[in-house]
Amino acid sequence: MMKKIAIICVCIMTVCGLSACGSSVSYDSYDLSDYIKVDDYKGLKVAPYSISVTEDEIDAKIQSILQNAATTKELDKKTERADGDVVNIDYGGKVDGKEFEGGSAEGYDLTLGSGSFIDGFESGIEGKKVGDKFKLDLKFPEDYDNEDLKGKAVTFDVTVNSATRQEVPEYGLDFVQNTTEYDTLEEYEASIEKEVYDEEEKTAIENQKGELWSQVLENTKVKKYPEKELDYYIEFNSKQIDNMAKEYGMSRDELLANYDFGNEKEFEATNEDSSKLLVKQEMLIEYIAEKEKLEYSDEEKKEAIKSYEEAGYDSEMIESQTGRNMNDYVHIELLYQKVLDFILENADISGEAESK
Repeated sequence: MMKKIAIICVCIMTVCGLSACGSSVSYDSYDLSDYIKVDDYKGLKVAPYSISVTEDEIDAKIQSILQNAATTKELDKKTERADGDVVNIDYGGKVDGKEFEGGSAEGYDLTLGSGSFIDGFESGIEGKKVGDKFKLDLKFPEDYDNEDLKGKAVTFDVTVNSATRQEVPEYGLDFVQNTTEYDTLEEYEASIEKEVYDEEEKTAIENQKGELWSQVLENTKVKKYPEKELDYYIEFNSKQIDNMAKEYGMSRDELLANYDFGNEKEFEATNEDSSKLLVKQEMLIEYIAEKEKLEYSDEEKKEAIKSYEEAGYDSEMIESQTGRNMNDYVHIELLYQKVLDFILENADISGEAESK
């Protein structure tokens, strides 16, 4: 059931699975104590965390930085191809002397070693040079997914148009001094250790918040659901299914079956559970925020909107996916973060530390 709920909630935003798309449904006119009974949300127990950054983690981070600093080099006609090179090729395949669907392409970029083609294709290109034209006599595997091609002999005519290679810089003092503000390897690696620590600490804190939020949800009982908000979510999720079915050229029943929702009756049950969970969470957030006088500033809201837009989520996209404008979209997420911070600040962080 939870798997199906997660699929419905395509706008899930946070560690606890809270949808940020319901904030334009206002709870301002409700006395939420009539709808939910909230027990403890202060003084909840959560384990402390312990972080120890290893040399392997520092090395892995440095290797990732080196990979990101790699440059692309155009290979000349004399340089042989090898795994990792990207070759631009034209190819045409024939089975029993006839071309087959999907067996030909021009200007195709193939990364050698990616396993994108049947056995022998990529290895047959390794060692070839730009401008080479050659044939590859191969065989489709017996378990190939196309019934008409299983086990069949195939001949590919291949031309290598161009090739590029990623050149990863060598790690050392020159790299550090030329690309960073540090003068020694020791200083640089200390900064990498701190960066890794900060990342893992952030994850550990988010895990604490997620655990605490689960406890708060468990401690909260719903007396009744506001019909307007519950009906909104049920209708919204149902329309999302219709939109997806139209986009994929499928009937509603076909989409439900293909996405493991079962039949319409099963979807309705899943949809109701999902919608009730979202309404419960929103009411709980609003309840705690009001009781503890938690608010976000106009500047925080502007920054949140800016971050969404910079990530490619403009107002039109948000509204088409959620039915909410951008202002409403960020409201519940910002308020939720304030509530999480409050719950953690007032938690009992004791007991045995949990390592990363």
